[in-house]
Amino acid sequence: MSEKPSHYKSIFKATSIFGGVQVFNILITLIRGKAVALLIGTAGMGLNGLFLSGLNLIKTISSLGLSESAVRDLSKAHASGDEQKMRLTFTVFERWIWGTAFLGIVITVGFSPLLSRFSFNNTSHTWSYVALSSTFIFGALMGGIYTMLRGTRQLKYLAQANVLGSVAGLLVALPIFYFWGMNGVVPAIIASAFATYLVSLYFKSRIQIQTIAVGWKETFDLGMPMVKLGLSLTVVNLLASAVAFVLNGYISKTGTLSEVGLYNAGLAIVDGYVGMVFTAMSTDYFPRLSAQIHDEKQWRQVVNQQAELVLIILGIVLVLLISTTPILIRLLLSKSFLPAQDFIFWAVLAIPLKGLVWVLGFIILAKGDNKLFLTIEIVANGLLLLFNLLFYTVYGIDGLGVSMLVSYSVFIVMMISVLKAKYNFNFEKQVYILLAKGMLPLGLCMICIYTLGYPNAYFIEAVIVALTLWMCYHELNRRMNIKGILIQLKTKISR
Repeated sequence: MSEKPSHYKSIFKATSIFGGVQVFNILITLIRGKAVALLIGTAGMGLNGLFLSGLNLIKTISSLGLSESAVRDLSKAHASGDEQKMRLTFTVFERWIWGTAFLGIVITVGFSPLLSRFSFNNTSHTWSYVALSSTFIFGALMGGIYTMLRGTRQLKYLAQANVLGSVAGLLVALPIFYFWGMNGVVPAIIASAFATYLVSLYFKSRIQIQTIAVGWKETFDLGMPMVKLGLSLTVVNLLASAVAFVLNGYISKTGTLSEVGLYNAGLAIVDGYVGMVFTAMSTDYFPRLSAQIHDEKQWRQVVNQQAELVLIILGIVLVLLISTTPILIRLLLSKSFLPAQDFIFWAVLAIPLKGLVWVLGFIILAKGDNKLFLTIEIVANGLLLLFNLLFYTVYGIDGLGVSMLVSYSVFIVMMISVLKAKYNFNFEKQVYILLAKGMLPLGLCMICIYTLGYPNAYFIEAVIVALTLWMCYHELNRRMNIKGILIQLKTKISR
């Protein structure tokens, strides 16, 4: 029993550390969203969203997954203490990064007429995409520097680079939006990418790793293991980017740019609030699970403990989000974005299910069953796009929130069925109890909102929030002895 609480503490600590970095980025993103909303409105945000979704799709293809896969090779070289090996790995990685940058430019320029036609139903924005291709140089080199920081365990520098880069991008973009309005969307994206890259250069100088002479054939041969691992991750990211790109294009052509802006703004709020949980999961949970995957008892315990803490933490975050959504929209964006609140309400109900789907998905990756993982991802993304198009056509923007709930309800059943058949795994009873406890207050808040309306719903929601916070504290205390931790912290502060 003494071992179990320490595992919970480790998971919670990782969530706090990596989540804290995410929170800084989210704050900057929300400030940028608020400013952009005021300066260029919903149509401007829609235009910005269309360009970024197209660029992200190409980035997913051209990056070859190196920013994730190379961390493994760089970490091994760094841990070995062999300076020559570290310099060799760094040189090979840096050359491949330049290759991915030029690949991104070639793809963007070559497909710019098609991108414009798909997004805007005409070729009037072809040259905009050509100009935006320059961001792949800045983005790829910046991503390479961030990967180096991760690989050499310079997490402090990585956090600072992310935050300062976001601030620099914001400070550069705001004057452009102010003076040029919607015409400044493309220049602002380019200028922000360049400013962020300049910030990352400063932190690259802190690593002080020099390149060495390496032949091009050796560069290719040594880089292929990174690429092979990265390609499997690229397929997954590509599917998600493709779904977002197709959906944004469909909304733009069948609806309006304002609806694209509303959807992206609502999604940014939801993703921003829960991002720290999923960031911590991908950063800490996956390597921890992989280390225990050959021990049947240990990996099952790791999965169930991760699922429990994910649900508890999401219980706190989501009840606060759903009960303050109208206030947050006015505070972070503007009153004109209030039509996105119903989408957010329904999307929030899907997040606990999404958390469990992620927990289960990493089991398949840790087991090394790439074919099964890719098959599930293809099916899941196909269903998600189908549900999105269907529910948007029938119910508009609100339907996209319902689509998320329906999609992840299907996904969780699918994942549990597959893992039960493949690995004879199912969650422990406590996970399902926590899921019910987390969904209940969210459902009650929804009922209050749609029956009482605002501002009356706020009073009942305040009671629901208080009870939920108490419940979550009680659940955390059972697993981690929160009282003891607070007493220790108080003692340290008083010294």
